[in-house]
Amino acid sequence: MENADDDDDLRLAQASAGLIADLELALPKILWKRRRTGDPRGRVHIQVRQRDLDYAIRLLEPFQGEPQLLDARLNQLLPPIVEAFAESLQRERKPAPVSHVDFESAICILLYTFCKVRGHKVISRFLNNEPRYLEPVLSRLEHVLAEREQRPEEWQTPYVLLLWLSHLLLTPFDLSTISNRPVDSEQLNRIIQLPPGLPPIVQRVLFVGHNFLPVSTKAQDAAAMLLLRLVIRVDMQKLQLADAVVSQALGVVRDNSLTTVYEKIGPLRFLAGVGSAAELDHLIPSIYLASQRLAEEKPTIMSSAVAKKLVLKIFRNIAVLALRSTPSQGALLDFVETSGAIETAIDHLLGSLGDGDTPVRYAAAKALSFIIIQLPGEMGHEVIQAILDSFKDSMPHDRDKLDFRAVDALKWHGLTLALAHTLFKRCAIPAQIPEIVDVLVLASQFEQRTATGSSIGTNVRDAANFGIWSLSRRYTTEELLAVKNIRMKKGYASAPDTSVIQWLAIQLILSACLDPAGNIRRGSSAALQELVGRHPNHVHEGIALVQIVDYQAVGLRRRAMLDVASRAAPLNPSYWTALSAALFEWRGLGSSDVESRDAAAASLARLSGLQESSYEAVLMQVLLSVQESSQSDPDYLHGLVQSLAYLLQRANAKDEHVGEFDKARSNDFGRVLDVLLKVTREFSLRMLRSELPAAIVQLLAALCQQLAHLEHDKGLLASIDTLVERMLTRSEETILQAAPSLIRPLLTLKVKLGMPLGCLDVESLCMKVATDSSKSTMHGAGRAIALGALIGASGNALLSEDITKAVSTLGDLTLATNVDWRIVGIKALQLVVESTSGFRDMDTRIPGLVINALHHALNDYTIDERGDVGSLVRLQALQCTTCVLAKGDAVSDSSYLQILHADILRLSLEKLDRVRLAGARCKQQHLSSSMPATDVSSVSTEAYFLDTLHPLADATSPTWQTHALLQGIISSSGISAEPLLQASRTALASILSSIPIAHLETILTLFTTILQSLLANSNSTNLQHPALELLSFLLEVRIPQRLLSHPNGGTFKWRTLLSTVQKSHHKSNDIPKILACLRIYRSLAEIPTIRREVLKKLLGMLRTNPYPRVRVGVAEALFVVMEGREEVLRERDWAAPVKMHAGVIGEMEGRCLA
Repeated sequence: MENADDDDDLRLAQASAGLIADLELALPKILWKRRRTGDPRGRVHIQVRQRDLDYAIRLLEPFQGEPQLLDARLNQLLPPIVEAFAESLQRERKPAPVSHVDFESAICILLYTFCKVRGHKVISRFLNNEPRYLEPVLSRLEHVLAEREQRPEEWQTPYVLLLWLSHLLLTPFDLSTISNRPVDSEQLNRIIQLPPGLPPIVQRVLFVGHNFLPVSTKAQDAAAMLLLRLVIRVDMQKLQLADAVVSQALGVVRDNSLTTVYEKIGPLRFLAGVGSAAELDHLIPSIYLASQRLAEEKPTIMSSAVAKKLVLKIFRNIAVLALRSTPSQGALLDFVETSGAIETAIDHLLGSLGDGDTPVRYAAAKALSFIIIQLPGEMGHEVIQAILDSFKDSMPHDRDKLDFRAVDALKWHGLTLALAHTLFKRCAIPAQIPEIVDVLVLASQFEQRTATGSSIGTNVRDAANFGIWSLSRRYTTEELLAVKNIRMKKGYASAPDTSVIQWLAIQLILSACLDPAGNIRRGSSAALQELVGRHPNHVHEGIALVQIVDYQAVGLRRRAMLDVASRAAPLNPSYWTALSAALFEWRGLGSSDVESRDAAAASLARLSGLQESSYEAVLMQVLLSVQESSQSDPDYLHGLVQSLAYLLQRANAKDEHVGEFDKARSNDFGRVLDVLLKVTREFSLRMLRSELPAAIVQLLAALCQQLAHLEHDKGLLASIDTLVERMLTRSEETILQAAPSLIRPLLTLKVKLGMPLGCLDVESLCMKVATDSSKSTMHGAGRAIALGALIGASGNALLSEDITKAVSTLGDLTLATNVDWRIVGIKALQLVVESTSGFRDMDTRIPGLVINALHHALNDYTIDERGDVGSLVRLQALQCTTCVLAKGDAVSDSSYLQILHADILRLSLEKLDRVRLAGARCKQQHLSSSMPATDVSSVSTEAYFLDTLHPLADATSPTWQTHALLQGIISSSGISAEPLLQASRTALASILSSIPIAHLETILTLFTTILQSLLANSNSTNLQHPALELLSFLLEVRIPQRLLSHPNGGTFKWRTLLSTVQKSHHKSNDIPKILACLRIYRSLAEIPTIRREVLKKLLGMLRTNPYPRVRVGVAEALFVVMEGREEVLRERDWAAPVKMHAGVIGEMEGRCLA
């Protein structure tokens, strides 16, 4: 529901000063070299580091949404850039290495970014307009043009240079005096029939502009602007240059043999500019006829939105120029009258308002407003009336239930936008305002949804906001108050004499508070502020209203629906009436997403408490709406049920009740439950996506709380029991989250009335849970959650045996085949733990059942096609463990605590980031830890591992603690991501290399025992390879070899370790594990007591192992162990078949084992 950028503009406004300050510091690094002479500026760079340029651009780009924030500092930011750019033009351009960008390209990229953020019209004003820069800029453009094929990725450079050159052409100087450098005009003459006497520099500008005109980048825009500014110069008009260039452009537009649309778009862009030049009005007829031909024949180029937009711009410019023309321009007026150019242009623009491309509709709407304002009054009003009449063709007949399904959304967008632009230019007469208001109000509520449920009416509502804003701004209070007989939607206005200003304010409040699109909400807020400010004292509590419905406050939809709406509604009864009515519609309970419907339901409940007797009215309306709702629309039904749940919850929270359950009220709720019983006969995918079942659970919980305090028809309980049973058969997460809140009030109600527990019967639930969990699919997980919630909510309602059986059943779920069942089992046990003060008052078997289940879950390392799915169980078990330990003396048996503490220590060292973080947090809360566990990075450092492994350095640490730490470090130091591997191994090596040898022997003995247990346990195969890798690492850094310095070699059993390693890869086809063992053998060969056995094992593997890669590894290990004395190991190809080396291996055995 909430977009990530809903509050970005607020954050940008707050951070803008810092961003600009950083940019001011970053620019000198890009522009100037530092000089030792004390000059603070220095020389211009030759190359710019790519990271410096990227940093500056990252600082600039956030301002694209709020470019005006830059305006105050442009005078300080741009002049140094332009100055450095001008200086760089005096030297030769040199290529830059990969990590750098040549200075000219870097500056052009930077200036282009400024243009993208603030617009080229603003930025070009800062470009130097001294004529002396024309020759350097033009020369550099010619150089760029010559290198275009070698550097096709560079387009910002020609764009900025063309922009600067076009800016220079605005200055009034004689071009012939700039440069007399001779030019070869033969190539240009083949393209354009040049007029005689054309200065060479003009030919050079023409050649450059013409070559960049057909490109597909922004350089095309600048090239068209350059050519336009060149041909409209007074000195060029005398030479009739425009005639030649326009003739060539028209030839390109008429040519149907061109392969790309860009070859025509460039000339069209240029012709659109010529069409607005009064000095070149003699060229208008030919341009108009060519454009009319494109519009009528619709060649391939007209499939391009840009081309269609340019044709519209040509029509607009020609029509406006003709309407502004004076009698001295007789030829143009005659042509317009004879050809009907203005009428044709208007017809084409009206037809383009429904175009499929948004830029075309925008262009058509804006063009119509330009033409209407130039037309004589009556003709302009007729065009506006034509726009209004176009709305009537598809306007909904029923204003109370707006249905826009049969409406062309694109056409409505174009028409609304055109109407808004005409209002902005104050083209409409006051007599047309009633119809305009009617249309704008309808457009502000426009909504269409595709077959997939996505909205396509946002742009229509956005245009309506613009229209209302323009109407508020351009028309006086008297003109608006004169409007009578406005058509108001039933339920939105509380008084028939409501003024049009007040009516528009109500509509804007609804849009600002409820619209699903953030830009619409903010646009409505801005329009409301304009309406109140321009027409003071005509909107109820106007000042307070605009302070509440603030532009920033409505940025987040939930905040707008709950906080803003509830603060605006009490200002006037009409606001409350309109908001409560609108919440029942598509912007409220009928929203397409679950979060919005939930917010609307909460908002409706909050509004119900703002007026006396409003609660009853809202409640009855919701009850009737549920009864009248269609079962084929589960989304809307979800909104209604959710709102009914919130209404009852609000009454429960205030200890108020909805009135005595008389016959009528009981029947209302009975009919609601009947509707829900019909809907829940089958759980369709659409109903589950709507989260209707979760809303039903919340409603039943709130209803049970109400029924516990009121006289009522006990027949309701039968329907409630049936619905609860159906909900508990589901396994969706939303239902499982809501189910616990239902169990306590339902159990309380049943106990109070002395009724059988029914669906809450413990024995029945245990049996069903046991049966369902034995299957491979998830079904009935709600019963397990209910069982967990039931124990905590039971009080004295359940027997001790029932509670013990329930906990035992939930504990058994950790052994289920389906991983999801194990997670549900831990969640249910967590409910048991959270809802009790401890296990002291329960059966003495219960703590053991809970701890054993948690221990099993904390050691769940199940791996399937999805990966380590057991980590989900471990994470859930860590949450439950945290709850157990948070209860203080909930577990009094120290042996149980020891089990949990050992598991926490082990998981705080696991390689999986999220599990390690969860384990570290649990350890921080309930065990000693000086390292804060804030995020993954905080538990991935060497310092963290040093702190966690610190007990290994203490010889007095209990065995269970050392055992848990060694088990945990095997995971992260055995096989894991490289940064984690380095940090954990460094910390472990640091500790083991500094402890006494006797203590080291104890740790290595314990490690051997752990390795043996991993080999004996078939469920620990995932840890065998990491343990071998860790042992290989310890041997390679010579930590176990420290034992050799002990007198008599100590008591460590090296042969036990060797035997364990041999067993680990016996008959194994896991090649990486075998290679890890080879590295271990290579190090163990240094131990004198077992050297012969190691050599014997390696030679045996060389003779018998079937894998070539392993035999090559064995040969390498033997070569290192024999210290290079066996040259035969290096000379032979050990990947070849074993039988080819039998004799050589036998000879080596004789030498090595002698």
